[in-house]
Amino acid sequence: MSLELEQEPHTQLSQELQKVLLTAEFAATRDDDYTPGETGDGLMCLSDQTFEKWVPYLRQAVESDRLDGVVEEVYSSVEENFQNFETQILQDSQVSDNLSSSIDEIERIQNLAESYLQGQVADLQAQLSASTNEVVSKKRALTSNRRTSIKISESIILIEKIFQMLELTNKCQELIRDGNFYKALQNLDKLERIYIHDFKNYKFEFLAVIYNSIPKLKNIIKDESINLIKKSLSSNLEKTLSQVGQTYFQVYNDQLLPHWLAMKKAMKLSNYKFNSPVEVSLRDDSFLAGLKLEDYYNLDEFYDSIMIFESLKETNYLCDEFTKEYDFRKVKLVYPLDWKSTTTMTHSANEQVDSFYQQLSLPFLKEYLLKILGFLLYDKFLHKSTDYIFAYNTYTTTEEFWEQFMTKVSPHLSRFIKEKLTTEDQLIEFKNFLGILIAILENMKLNSESMYKIQVQVFEKYCGLLIHVFDKEFTNLLNDDDFMPLPISDRNFYEKVMKLCWMKPDSVPIVTQDDANGFSVTLPFSPLYPMTCALIKKSYANMLLFLNTFFQHDLSYLNIVLVRTVDDIFIKVVNNKIRSKLDTTSREEIAQILINLDYFIVAAKEFSDIMTKENITQNPDIEIKLSSTKQLADTKKYAETKLIELIDSKVTDLMEFVELDWTTEEVRDEPGLSIRDIAQFLEMMFTSTLANLPYSIKSLLIFREFDQLTRKFLELLVHESPSYITTQSVANFETDMKFLENVISNIFPNESTEQNVEISPSTPTTPVADSFNVKSPNMIESNVRSLFSTFTDLNQHILLMKSNNFDEYKDSSIRMRKYPRIKPEVAHLLMNKLSRPTTATTDGDNTTVSDYSVTSNGRFAKFFNRGG
Repeated sequence: MSLELEQEPHTQLSQELQKVLLTAEFAATRDDDYTPGETGDGLMCLSDQTFEKWVPYLRQAVESDRLDGVVEEVYSSVEENFQNFETQILQDSQVSDNLSSSIDEIERIQNLAESYLQGQVADLQAQLSASTNEVVSKKRALTSNRRTSIKISESIILIEKIFQMLELTNKCQELIRDGNFYKALQNLDKLERIYIHDFKNYKFEFLAVIYNSIPKLKNIIKDESINLIKKSLSSNLEKTLSQVGQTYFQVYNDQLLPHWLAMKKAMKLSNYKFNSPVEVSLRDDSFLAGLKLEDYYNLDEFYDSIMIFESLKETNYLCDEFTKEYDFRKVKLVYPLDWKSTTTMTHSANEQVDSFYQQLSLPFLKEYLLKILGFLLYDKFLHKSTDYIFAYNTYTTTEEFWEQFMTKVSPHLSRFIKEKLTTEDQLIEFKNFLGILIAILENMKLNSESMYKIQVQVFEKYCGLLIHVFDKEFTNLLNDDDFMPLPISDRNFYEKVMKLCWMKPDSVPIVTQDDANGFSVTLPFSPLYPMTCALIKKSYANMLLFLNTFFQHDLSYLNIVLVRTVDDIFIKVVNNKIRSKLDTTSREEIAQILINLDYFIVAAKEFSDIMTKENITQNPDIEIKLSSTKQLADTKKYAETKLIELIDSKVTDLMEFVELDWTTEEVRDEPGLSIRDIAQFLEMMFTSTLANLPYSIKSLLIFREFDQLTRKFLELLVHESPSYITTQSVANFETDMKFLENVISNIFPNESTEQNVEISPSTPTTPVADSFNVKSPNMIESNVRSLFSTFTDLNQHILLMKSNNFDEYKDSSIRMRKYPRIKPEVAHLLMNKLSRPTTATTDGDNTTVSDYSVTSNGRFAKFFNRGG
């Protein structure tokens, strides 16, 4: 295609020239005036015109350097255009002549054209050469000027960049001086890029000095950035921590807590504690609006440092330097607690440990822990805001510090609670402080288990203190108690006492208003019992109040502590103090103590039911039984034993003064003086001294004393009487025993049976103890009959001796009806005493006494359900 485009102008030129040639030749052949060989002006004129027509084409061919081609085209065209006329030309002589002459003319014209064109070309080449030289000269000058201009421009740019470097250098120094290190680092990076890109190949010493100072400036930026972090830590950790801790505590203690207590009271949410899910869901968040850590802790230095060292690709160096400084600050923060020591706390081994403990006081500890709280808030806020870069991407760094801190401080806190918190107010104050602190820790998602254990220890110490206070007050009450039934002459006071005390259902007195004599009632217990009930209720209420607001975990263990404390109050104080009081020899006091103990057992049982119903775990399946109930019951048995020993001792003493004349011949109508003394003692004992004893206890004591008394008199009749006794002495002995038997009627005047009624041998003489536990008319009558039955054995022996008929005894039918309790050996011995003097030292006598003792003791043991 390119070749065709190049040939197209050449072909067009030859075609145009051909037309001119053909036109010229055609005009020449049509000239009528022309004659061969003739030369005239007309032909020349034609030739000049024809030549002028050819000149443009020839010049165009010369200028385009295509003359040879055009000539070849013309020749070819002539051959093509004139080949058909060859025969005609050859046949036409005139044409032939003209053609011959034309060839010469053409040759001449060709020569003229070539010479003309060569002259034109030479002139053109001369002009072209001159123009070319002029252009080259001008181009050289222009090139020289352009180079100079470029160098000037380059110099200007270079100078501008030098000024830019100087400005950047000054700017960097100003930014470093102003503390704007990140922008200074950005300018240094720009300065470094400019030097490397534009001046690396230039040997400018002052620029090299500037470039070489860049690493130094970067080091200054790094050092100053770390110094700013240190200053920030110093400002925050030494000045702001306590303020933040106190602010958080005040918001929780002075705003959230009172708001919750008021809402709790209004909505009756007594079972829910502060910071429980219920309280959190009902909490007014507006109270927490002021607790924004960004308002207290400015972390701009940390953000800048992170960007600076990330740009320098030295983040690890920053973290290492931060860790060194932060660890130092932690040690300083927890001072005087020894942070680096791995030894456990002792009382004297470590001076640093002792130094910390010696400074512990409630104000110091509160301020100290609030400062630690401020640090926990700061630490968590710092690491979270910096994406945990400074913690090496460890997301539990705050938790680890807190756990390590609690491991070290817990022994000191335990010792502090044990030794330095000595008053109720101090324990309550510390408990309230820990409650708020634990609530904040829980909301921070920190493990509060260790601190909660400390709070539980505070409760345990509080319980111990309540026991101590109760012990002191109870001791005073016990020492001041008159051990007498409580008389009340004021109805209001009576109603207060009845509200304070736990009463047995069958022991509540029926009170009537007597307008003439006024209000009067006597309660069976002494003033010690209602006062003790009031103290126990107060102590229990104080413990519940202590647990009411903050304690919401480990309720099962807290309930155990609560139960154990109440048990200790009943056992270690009430029971043990009363038991030690039983060493007295006063029957009246022991009797009243026995009454009090009976009511204290009721109190312990009732308190068990109350604690079961109101247990702090709110678990209806829990049943609480105080072990103090058994301890009090054991002490009650011990008191019964002591009372029995005292009565037995008195009866024994009185028995020593009993003098029976077994050889008298005179019959008395009145009992002897010693018998009167015994009867008076028994009647006074059971109608006055022991009158207020529980019916069951009093009945058992009466039965025991009469059983023991009749047994001793029976032994006196059988074993200690002389070998010969008179029938008159037997009658006197019967009078004495009847007088003693009548004491039962005086003790139970309304339920006594006829004294002279013969007790049927089938009447049970060993009733079980349970028969005395119900105070019903039928049961009382049955018990009285059982008391009369204690004289059955003695009366049968007296009856046999009065009959003085051994043959009657031998009759089995009569013996089983009248003398079933008398063994043959004893009957034989008694008959011998009435008939003749004997020594009564035979083996049969010993056997009889032994058999009798076994029988009597077995009967007594069965009565008390104690075997036998």
